[in-house]
Amino acid sequence: MSEIRLIGSPSVHEDGDPVRAGRGDRLARNLLVPLLIVLVAVIAVFYVFFDVSKVDGASMFPTLHDGDRLLLTKGYRNPRHGDVLVLVTQDMGVPLEIVKRVVALPGDTVEVFGDAVMVNGKPEAFAHTGVIKFEAPHIVAFKVPAGSVYVMGDNRPESYDSRFTGPMALTSVHGRVAAIIAPIGRMRVVPSGID
Repeated sequence: MSEIRLIGSPSVHEDGDPVRAGRGDRLARNLLVPLLIVLVAVIAVFYVFFDVSKVDGASMFPTLHDGDRLLLTKGYRNPRHGDVLVLVTQDMGVPLEIVKRVVALPGDTVEVFGDAVMVNGKPEAFAHTGVIKFEAPHIVAFKVPAGSVYVMGDNRPESYDSRFTGPMALTSVHGRVAAIIAPIGRMRVVPSGID
């Protein structure tokens, strides 16, 4: 078959199909398609395995600051001591997300002296801020029930946590905090548990 060329027009076959003979076109196709596939895969993985949340308040200071944007793992059902979790609770019938640290797991014995906690007869294994308030009510030693975790804020005087609500059900766990993603100056990975 012969080829017809018009001046100033792209090459076309007699049947009207464009001829794709340009090196730049091939390069663009060879780069664009894999990049689009990677982008779609990253977005799919992000929405399947991760979620985002925002810190509201100072109960997790200095680990997390008010206004920090968080990247969460979804479907996190095996927390460890020291994990920072986002949990969903109710506030006057309205769902509310709270961010707290896991102090004790199912089967652990917990005893609370104000802001200080004994887990299985030993002081908790991670630091927290605030003045220890021994004048606060003493919570007698008890076992954390199956399917629950005992959580507290890192800034104990500012934290509404399991000292007031009791152990939180594992079904209330929205996810584990994996990283601070905003603001840019605070971006960092949040370490997982100490077990």
